[in-house]
Amino acid sequence: MIRDNYNRILQDIADITKTNGIGQAVTLVAVTKNQPDEVFSELSELGARDFAENRVSALEQRSHLMNGTRHLIGHLQTNKVKKALRYADLIHSVDSLHLAEEINRCCLAENRTADILIQVNIAKEPQKYGVFEEDLDELLEKVSQLPALHVRGLMAIMPIETKDEYYQSMYKLFSHCLDGKQYNNITMEILSMGMSNDYPTAVRYGATMIRVGRGLYL
Repeated sequence: MIRDNYNRILQDIADITKTNGIGQAVTLVAVTKNQPDEVFSELSELGARDFAENRVSALEQRSHLMNGTRHLIGHLQTNKVKKALRYADLIHSVDSLHLAEEINRCCLAENRTADILIQVNIAKEPQKYGVFEEDLDELLEKVSQLPALHVRGLMAIMPIETKDEYYQSMYKLFSHCLDGKQYNNITMEILSMGMSNDYPTAVRYGATMIRVGRGLYL
């Protein structure tokens, strides 16, 4: 089942990018939350090289099974930053200056840098984390002063009832938020949006990374 689902999703990506004339590559991140250990070897045999967990504790326990890039995609509390940095290669969910400053502080103490994405709450849903669209410029300006961080792009979790306008807004934000500005530690390479229920729409609107869990296993 995993083989069929994995290949189907890759084919969907190929078909959508070809039909819509999309040139950039799209990375499929396999979300392994609550999956048994043997899933990792099966996904690796299929060619998966990007794995994600929602919680720092799960990433800690299972990072040795991940044959490739390790993603932390769930909300990160500041008291778990130090541990997250040991196991995550890319943190998707930086949603505030306070969290960014703590990551920077921990990195400076260890003489290292961290790759992060800024999480945007594009639909302003009260139950979700993320900076609002109109506050992104200010946050990026402040994060640009944190030398141990490398902001590689943006992440969003779309509403269950998806509307094309949210994907359009995220892509526009991703494409133009640095217009006229240059920061040494900010490069807009990654737009992480789209999950099992909506990845075709996300790819169609310019996602460079999708996070798929349920769609791989059911």
